[in-house]
Parts: sequence; structure tokens; C-alpha cells
Amino acid sequence: MSMVYWQGGQPGYAMVAVPDVRPCSSGHVITAWIVTAVTLLYTLPWAIAATRGKANLDTIVLVNVLLGWTIVGWWIALVMSVLDHKVRLVPASQTPYGYPPRY
Repeated sequence: MSMVYWQGGQPGYAMVAVPDVRPCSSGHVITAWIVTAVTLLYTLPWAIAATRGKANLDTIVLVNVLLGWTIVGWWIALVMSVLDHKVRLVPASQTPYGYPPRY
């Protein structure tokens, strides 16, 4: 994803578009994929969301576990896990060294 810079009304006030990504630990991702293999792909949306660092990981896991037994609930969780990350504007001064964070 390319970073977009936006110059605000004030001189020197730049906004940076940053994807809302929350990386998971490698242990969490490995656990998610092992559980997915053991449950014969039932928890696939959780594994995908953990791997992609989705900000709404908790919601995806809840939908998957509570409603995944209905085919519709599983598909909803899967779609939520593969949708694009949301983008938010952050002042450039709040990013490390004035540069956008690398994801």
C-alpha cells in the first residue's frame, strides 16, 4: 500500500495515511494455523486474520467460534478476514522520525 501525504491548511502540518494493521506475535499466528489444521479448516478465518494483522481480530474470532457452525457465519468471518485494512490519517509528527511506519 502506498502512503499518501496530505498537506493541511497550516504550513508544515502533514497527514500520513497509515493502514490500521496490528501485527500478531509469531506464536499466535503459528497457533492459529495449527488449530486450523486440527479443526479441518473451521478456524481458517482466524488464521487468515492473525496472519494479516487485522485490527478487528477479536471480532473475527468471536464470529467464527460462535456463528461458524452455521455456514453463513463462517463465510461472514472469512470475508471479514480478507477485506482490505482500514486507512486512517495520522499527523506526520506522530510517526517515527517523521516517516510513516513500515508494515
